[in-house]
Amino acid sequence: MEKVLVLGSINIDFVSFVPRYPLPGETLVSNDFGIFQGGKGANQAIALAKLDVPTLMLGKVGEDVLSDLALSSLQESKVDITGITKNQKISTGSASIWVNAQGQNSIVIYPGANGEVGEDFIFQHEKFFYDASWFLTQFEIPLKSILLALKLAKKHGLKTIMDPAPVREVSNNHIWELVDYLLPNEIELRELTHTENILKAIHILKSRGVKEVIVKLGKQGAGYEGKGTFNLFPAVPVEQRVDTTGAGDCFVAGFLYGMIQWGDIPRAIKIANLTASYSIQKKGAAISFPKKSEIDWKKLE
Repeated sequence: MEKVLVLGSINIDFVSFVPRYPLPGETLVSNDFGIFQGGKGANQAIALAKLDVPTLMLGKVGEDVLSDLALSSLQESKVDITGITKNQKISTGSASIWVNAQGQNSIVIYPGANGEVGEDFIFQHEKFFYDASWFLTQFEIPLKSILLALKLAKKHGLKTIMDPAPVREVSNNHIWELVDYLLPNEIELRELTHTENILKAIHILKSRGVKEVIVKLGKQGAGYEGKGTFNLFPAVPVEQRVDTTGAGDCFVAGFLYGMIQWGDIPRAIKIANLTASYSIQKKGAAISFPKKSEIDWKKLE
């Protein structure tokens, strides 16, 4: 199977499950608490590896106890961690997450070592682009490094996927010309294009050079533009939404798996919806992602 190179963040998530979000100055008692593997880059790498996709992770962690937890989690999921280095001066990235009774989350991120993934780091690891077929990245590391990595990916003939989260202002529009598949959610799509109209927003991004835009719409599902109309593929129904943390990352991995296997966007979106439906039924991000063998593929029919 084609190999995926993932460049992105590696965090440890500290998750509190609360009946509701606390008001300013208020103290709430949580129903439950967990420490999980996180970071959009690591999450997506793990989700891919669980789908039996050969995956190598590029990124940085600190030299601390959190890095041991993060690296062991990646290895257990069979992600190749050869491209991960340790920073002695800055700690491993982390996230503080509140999950309410409806399974919705609110997140505060500390970048830590993720913010030190500079252009020199990318150049030093160019060898990992040689034998990969796909390059996947997000917005939790410096934009200059993302731009350079996208250029290297194109130089070596890789197909590129970007998850533009957390959304940020992109002053260098050249970055979009290097993206084959962009997977924003509805909020990110609006922030990137300053329009509420999904179809208009897709056209704006394509005018900047993006080849295809797949929009994640949460409970509604996901869709893309085909022949001038927006084609929506409904989300897979679940009995209970426990925790949506990481569901978007699971979706991205499912989409990429579908593209590797079939090269067909509609089928890949259906696979992504199905894969993500498993994630929201368990607590945590990476720990909630399904293995390929655990997925009921008959639901695609």
